[in-house]
Amino acid sequence: STPAPGLLPGITRRTVFDLCAEEGLAATATDLSVTALREADEVFITSTAGGIMPVTEIDGAAIANGKVGPITSRLMARYWQKHDDPAWSSQVNYPR
Repeated sequence: STPAPGLLPGITRRTVFDLCAEEGLAATATDLSVTALREADEVFITSTAGGIMPVTEIDGAAIANGKVGPITSRLMARYWQKHDDPAWSSQVNYPR
């Protein structure tokens, strides 16, 4: 689940929806409370520069066992694999 309202609909976030579909994982945009985050089995954030980044604690409290979970690990690996796939990347040519 990912928060639905008040969030930048970024490319990396959209890519996670696509990766989840490829992996047979449900991905939904919904109202997501702080309580739900704290009780989650796994949490990650996304960014253009960092891709998929695991969150292992919130406010000093561990998420699940405090380690990167298997789904997050799998999505992170798939995300970086896609960087070598021309179907998932666009070359940017900067003027010299």
